[in-house]
Amino acid sequence: MSNTLNMLVAGALALAVSPAAFAEKLEITGELMTSTCAVDAVGGTITVPMGKVDVASVNASERAGMKNFSIQLDCTGSGATQDVGVRFGGTPDGSTGNLALNPDPSAASNVGVALYDAAGNHQKLGEDPLQWVTIPAAGKGQLDYSAWYASPGQNATAGVANASGDFVVLYK
Repeated sequence: MSNTLNMLVAGALALAVSPAAFAEKLEITGELMTSTCAVDAVGGTITVPMGKVDVASVNASERAGMKNFSIQLDCTGSGATQDVGVRFGGTPDGSTGNLALNPDPSAASNVGVALYDAAGNHQKLGEDPLQWVTIPAAGKGQLDYSAWYASPGQNATAGVANASGDFVVLYK
């Protein structure tokens, strides 16, 4: 075969075996802000001491042992008003949206920790907040929540009831 014919055959074979390329769309969205807020927490951890709660009270009303807590925010570096909220994360307790207890051989069972905002809205793990707080420019503020032991099946058993998760401050 001639060189030209060899080149044509090789080119045709390369086209036949090369995968088809499809372009997909990439979109970048966002906003540059003058400053974000810093969480004011000792050691970067907010601890909510739940204390001892009677398992019968959890089973009697699906949730009990409410403890209020706040997330303090320092937005003093901000040149603008900030609307902020929090999205909680962690290991979910089934499909309840509650935080699961930490694995422990002596852990309570059939119970998790439900989080509620100051307006009484159930703040489910992984979901955006239902309540936002406005913090003035160069100001400080706080987001208020409550934690409850919750057993939707009302079948909690006694034991250690520690849970841990995380949270992200969101800006609207």
